[in-house]
Amino acid sequence: MLPIVHTLSPELTVIERGWLNCNQIVMTGPDRNALIDSGYGRHADATLAAVGKVLAGKTLHWLINTHCHSDHMGGNRALREHYRCRVTIPAGEVAHIVPWTEQSCWSLQMDQYAEEFAFDDTFRAGDEFQAAGLAWRAIAAPGHDMNALMYYNEETRILITGDALWQRGMGFVWPQVDAAGGRNPCIDTALATLDAIAGLAPRLIVPGHGAPFTELHAALDHARSRLQAFARDPAKNARHIVKSLFVFSLLDKGSMPVSGVPAYLRAVPVYGEMCRDYLNVDESSLAETLLKELGLANAVRVENGIVTPTMRA
Repeated sequence: MLPIVHTLSPELTVIERGWLNCNQIVMTGPDRNALIDSGYGRHADATLAAVGKVLAGKTLHWLINTHCHSDHMGGNRALREHYRCRVTIPAGEVAHIVPWTEQSCWSLQMDQYAEEFAFDDTFRAGDEFQAAGLAWRAIAAPGHDMNALMYYNEETRILITGDALWQRGMGFVWPQVDAAGGRNPCIDTALATLDAIAGLAPRLIVPGHGAPFTELHAALDHARSRLQAFARDPAKNARHIVKSLFVFSLLDKGSMPVSGVPAYLRAVPVYGEMCRDYLNVDESSLAETLLKELGLANAVRVENGIVTPTMRA
């Protein structure tokens, strides 16, 4: 997908990407230029091109992450090497990066590509920084990623949400259930994050995926409804996660032989975990159901024995 550029002000630009890459938010100013999030690693050249076009010959001084999933930090290394910029990540994500292993940022578990990168410092909830001539405050946004942060400017009431809230959903939330209390702590914290967003009453939401939007209450209602349905039915939640991750992998790979889908699901640990813990099926049965349901949802297309995603990366 070619980036769509949303100019919110002369100093604040949103680069809307496809669903393999998160959005990039470019913040320019007289003293320094900053960027929120960096896209997927295999598309780092496209990220450099898109950010460079918005900067129009200026340099990038600072890269800040909302969280460290592969589609939000995948361009960190390339951007740092190109601009020699400072990199700041949420403090809670350090444990997933240091030391760097093949499982860092959940890469091995979910078959996603991520490159090791260096960072300079961290943000915690409540920390503040200046960018685009505005004061931004870091706000805890656990749920999809338990260490994620959002960034809010009170003057303009603009909230950068990462994957905590999109216009029609949010990043998936793990289906684990607390055996003692019978509740899902990830869903509980995600609902609390939505309550925190409602309390801020932002005028404009800049999500990690999709266009900026103003329809706050509709987005919150939709996300809450989904989370509550997943809390009632962990298997439904697990199926949603499987679909989301498989389409993400297709966007990364471009296509996959239908005959190879069962073996792929067996090879990637997260699918076996979902089958074993929540779905009570094997990977071959999961493959058949997965392709059928994604086809009905028009999320994938099957032609000549090859499955491809219908959306662009």
